[in-house]
Amino acid sequence: MREECTPNNPSHSPEVFKHLFFKYREALVLEAHSVLHDISEAEDVVQETFIVIWQKNHLANVPPANYRSYLFSAVRNNCLSQQRKLQTAEKKKAHFLESAPMYDTSNQGDAWEVRLRINQAVQDLPEQRRWAFIKAHLDRKSYREVSQEMGLKMETVRSHVKIALRNLRMMLANLK
Repeated sequence: MREECTPNNPSHSPEVFKHLFFKYREALVLEAHSVLHDISEAEDVVQETFIVIWQKNHLANVPPANYRSYLFSAVRNNCLSQQRKLQTAEKKKAHFLESAPMYDTSNQGDAWEVRLRINQAVQDLPEQRRWAFIKAHLDRKSYREVSQEMGLKMETVRSHVKIALRNLRMMLANLK
């Protein structure tokens, strides 16, 4: 790679980036796979890492000699973030299942009615609270992602979800 081909030089930036992508992609996917143990997740993390690096021009302040180590560090950090995100989703799911009302599903008609009541309870929530709950719990998005999508502060989203859960527990308390 030529020294003058840096991301600070817009006329060469796409070529440098393309070169880095094709040169390190396979090794980065293997590195991500060693952390995530899922090849498709690993490929997604590597792809997303390159997208963020490109969009935010992260290589602008990295000397060309350090590109390789920077890419490997970025991918590893994103893998660890992905693992934390999945663990958080599992904890939310486990907590929701623990606090969810238990009912006998031996009668399909009852199960259908319970499903309808749950859906109605969610629909009865105020609009922003409902969307924050749906995106955070049903779509498994982080509060940060939900806040960006909804244009709200992360603390506001967290508050909406917390209140939504409290409201749903009260509305559905008689299903136990």
